[in-house]
Amino acid sequence: MSKQNPKSIQKISVKIWRPIIEKLDSKIEASCLRRDAFLAKLLESELVALDREVCVPNSQAAHDHVFEELDKLDRKLISLALPAPTALRLKEVCDRKCIVRDAFFNRLFLLLAAGPKTIDALFFSSWEEDWRSLVWSEYRHEGPFFQSGFYPLEAPVDPFWAMRCALKLAESDAGEVKRLINPATGIEGKVTRDLCGQEVPVESLYTKVLDKKVGSASLVGLSCHLPDFLVPGTTEERAHKMKLDELLASLGDLT
Repeated sequence: MSKQNPKSIQKISVKIWRPIIEKLDSKIEASCLRRDAFLAKLLESELVALDREVCVPNSQAAHDHVFEELDKLDRKLISLALPAPTALRLKEVCDRKCIVRDAFFNRLFLLLAAGPKTIDALFFSSWEEDWRSLVWSEYRHEGPFFQSGFYPLEAPVDPFWAMRCALKLAESDAGEVKRLINPATGIEGKVTRDLCGQEVPVESLYTKVLDKKVGSASLVGLSCHLPDFLVPGTTEERAHKMKLDELLASLGDLT
């Protein structure tokens, strides 16, 4: 049997929310980039990040709810030409973590297309301090701040480095954080516990729940991970609500 050509290309079709793909195409054109070639390079690292950040697989109920919410959005069908090994890796990670593949692409494209105000509103709206200043203060001596300037054609493709640094700074607010190593892949993730004691991934680019609405459109359909307590009608949702009610009642006892 002949070996697969590592340069072989596989085309996949994905449906992207129209406001996102229109904005991304505009930014890609302005940057003089070839979209699919850029994505192929980016996915080499982002699929590893997706596997690491979604360290707890979605339940089938969560998967189905994300799929239903995503299907409510006005999306445009596009074709992507990816290296065959990348397409295979994408399928393997999404299958193993029970991730809606198109939800991942919509989240990824949103991160690439969104302007600073949108990023702030979706990921950092509860922050009292400016996250960019905090990242600069903590990581100003790190390589990524200098690589593009000193090595303009050699810097790694890592457009979300600063955001990930900011979210890492906030991990201490999540309570006790435990490292979780997947024995099959060796990839290490981080988990904390929800109100009912269930392990959930710490907040990250791919696990932060976007509970905002844009007009009448819910962004839950852009979730790569959705805790079961946020899935309507589940036992976990009812248990979480009861626990929250208990906590609120105990606060009333203090008055």
